Amino acid sequence: MKTSMERKNLYGYIINSLMVVALGVVYLKQMNNTTDDSLWNWISLGLIVIILGMLTTVFFILRTQLKAKKKSEEELLKSQKLLHSIIENTTNAISVKKINGEYMLVNKKYQSIFEAYDKDLIGKTDHDILPEELADKYLDADLEAMKLGREIQVEEEIEQSDGKHTYLSVKFPLFDISNRVYAIGSISTDITERKMITESQKAADTFFNISIDSLVIASKERFLRVNPSLSNLLGYTNEELLNNPFATYVFPEDIEMTKEAIKKLEGGVNLVSFKNRWICKDGSIKWLSWNATSDTATGTLYAVVRDITNDLLLQEENESRMNDLYENQQKLNMIIENISDGVLVANAEKQVVLANEVANELFGIEDDSQISIDFSDHFKVLNPYDGKVFPAQNLSAELALLGKITNDIDVLLLNKETNAIRRVLLSGRPIIDNENNIAAVVVTIKDISRYKRLEAELEKKDQESRRRIGFKSDESKKEE
Repeated sequence: MKTSMERKNLYGYIINSLMVVALGVVYLKQMNNTTDDSLWNWISLGLIVIILGMLTTVFFILRTQLKAKKKSEEELLKSQKLLHSIIENTTNAISVKKINGEYMLVNKKYQSIFEAYDKDLIGKTDHDILPEELADKYLDADLEAMKLGREIQVEEEIEQSDGKHTYLSVKFPLFDISNRVYAIGSISTDITERKMITESQKAADTFFNISIDSLVIASKERFLRVNPSLSNLLGYTNEELLNNPFATYVFPEDIEMTKEAIKKLEGGVNLVSFKNRWICKDGSIKWLSWNATSDTATGTLYAVVRDITNDLLLQEENESRMNDLYENQQKLNMIIENISDGVLVANAEKQVVLANEVANELFGIEDDSQISIDFSDHFKVLNPYDGKVFPAQNLSAELALLGKITNDIDVLLLNKETNAIRRVLLSGRPIIDNENNIAAVVVTIKDISRYKRLEAELEKKDQESRRRIGFKSDESKKEE
């Protein structure tokens, strides 16, 4: 069992004290046995007492020093444990390397970074565990810190199990008592997420500045940040827009509704397509559409702004055009409905988009879209002179789709359900759009069945009258 310094000091003090006391007792007995009562005897005895006192003094001095040393060692051990605990539990990666590159110390975080490369880094160099190119970069950074004799900061990348990480490493030389560098220390902080955020912020700033739409960050009264698009839109500089309340630029009649919209934003209600007018630097007025939201915690407003001035003008023009078109449509419908002939209007896909009442009655269908422009769903189309099927490609609708105009094509329509026959005249016209394409066709159907019947009856009566008054027929004349 190892004896402590305190016990050694105590044992030495006791032994030496006993020896001095024994010496004193022996000397005192010798003095009593002799008649010589010289001064030197008493001086010798006094020296023995002084020696005993000095031993006692030395004992307590050593005891005090040993206690102080023990306390100092305890404090040092405590500090070392504290430092070790900090090193092991910090989120930073810490390492110490010898000047030849061998690892002397690594904490858990540092070891975890290189876990995939080696389970224990102590005694190894970067070239033992890493690809040569990466190890060379690490070594160059260490040598740079050693050469400068001060700390340096470098960014280092390492591939880990969850992907590539970037670390900001502070490398610094460690000096011995002779002020010579004996090791290189390193404290590395993972800045992967921070770097991604920084890059995202740069990308966001770039997007903010180059966006075609105007982007705004504002308080309830002032712009805090605007992108160049808004400055270009209104004609003011960024400084002018930021240094004045934005109500300065809002059209006076729209200020109150703008304030009401801001109150809604502050209450957490998003704005979608909110429209108001703004006064440009050249005095013109522009309509802006706002999509905005707010951070209720800070009161900051965020908005995307679009110039809809031209859109509104175009909308007004379209509305006016549609009104005119509707009016013209009504007039056209009135004209068509008052035509005694059947009228069909079909688009380029041969779909009937309009039929008047006469056509509806002819086909027996009220839904215009159910009428076929070539009549094939409803009638057999026949040649009135020989009763044969009339070629579909020669009908007015087909020819009109080819850009041809037809007039009074004489055909018979045999109803597929009732077998009733109508004799009609078909005419067709193509409708050309602005690009010179056929957009639609118009087919008119003139029912001449009644006229043909009257014509036949008149012819029959004329023949009968001729016989009554003695006119000979052409055949009788030939026989004579």
